Amino acid sequence: MPFNSPRSSRRRWRWFLGAGVLVLLLLPFGCSMLGPAFEPAIDTPEMRARELSSRFVESGSGRVHFVVAGRREPNAPRVLFVHGSPGTWDAWQRFLEDPELGAAARLIALDRPGFGGSERGAAEPSLVRQAAALAAVLERDALPGELPARRAIIVGHSLGGPIAVRLAIDRPDLVAALVLVAPSIDPALERRRWYNIAGATRVVQWFLPIDWTISNRELWPLESELRAMLPRWPEIRCPAIVVQGLDDDLVPAANALFAERQLSRGGVRVDRYSDAGHFLLWQRPETVRQPVLELLARPGIADAD
Repeated sequence: MPFNSPRSSRRRWRWFLGAGVLVLLLLPFGCSMLGPAFEPAIDTPEMRARELSSRFVESGSGRVHFVVAGRREPNAPRVLFVHGSPGTWDAWQRFLEDPELGAAARLIALDRPGFGGSERGAAEPSLVRQAAALAAVLERDALPGELPARRAIIVGHSLGGPIAVRLAIDRPDLVAALVLVAPSIDPALERRRWYNIAGATRVVQWFLPIDWTISNRELWPLESELRAMLPRWPEIRCPAIVVQGLDDDLVPAANALFAERQLSRGGVRVDRYSDAGHFLLWQRPETVRQPVLELLARPGIADAD
C-alpha cells in the first residue's frame, strides 16, 4: 500500500491525534513537576539591581551556570541550592533574596547540567557527574585568599537530594551539612510512572518542551543510580535535616524513613508536615529556610573549613 494512500494518511493523523491527547494528559504532571514557569535569568539588569551575579564554570558535563548572592567576603559560610527535575536556579530565587539568609552566608544556586543557562540539549543521568558539577561550582566560587575546598551546606530538592548526597559521598571536603527537601533517595521506592514511559517515546517527545525530555532522560536510570550508591551511605558523617511533606504525590514520603536509617552516623532529623506536598520550597518556604538558618547557627558548621 502506498505510504500516501488515504488509509495511510488517516492512520498517521490518528497517531498524531492520539499523541496530542497523550501530551494533554501529561501536562498536569509536567506542570506539577515544573512548578512556576519562567525563563531562567542570566546576568540581567534586574538581577544586578537585586545583587544577584551570574557566573560560569566548566565541568565534565559541560558549562554550568550559577548565581551568587549574600555575603561576598572571603571565608563567609556558604549555602548551595540544588533544584529538582526539571528546573533552574530560579526555583531558589526567594531564598537568594532573603535578607536574613543573605546576611548569614554566601548563597549559591546553579542550573544543573542540561537546564537553564548551563549547557543544554543533553541529559546527565549520572549522579556522580551531577555531583561533580556541584563540586566545580563550589571550587569556582572560591574568592581570592579563600580556601578552594571550603565546605558548604548543600540544600537539595527532589532529584537535587540524591545529587547532594552523592556530593557528600564523593567530596566530603566540600560538604558541611545537608538539607534534603522531599528527596528521591530510596531505590526501593523509585519506579517509572506511566508518564515517564510515555515521555520516552519519540512521538510524544515531539510535543514536549525540551526541559521535560531532558528531565525524563535523567530520571530514567535513577533507580539503578540509587542502588549503586547504597554501599556508600555509611561514609556520610555530616549532619542532615530532611524536610518532607506527607501529602507528596510525586516522591513517596517514605523516603524520609530511608534517610533516618542511612544518615544516623552524622546525626539526622526529619521534619514532617502533614499538610504539605512535594513543593515545600514554594508552598511552605519557612520549612526550608529555618533548617538552613539553624545549621548556619550551629558551632562547627558555618565556620568549618
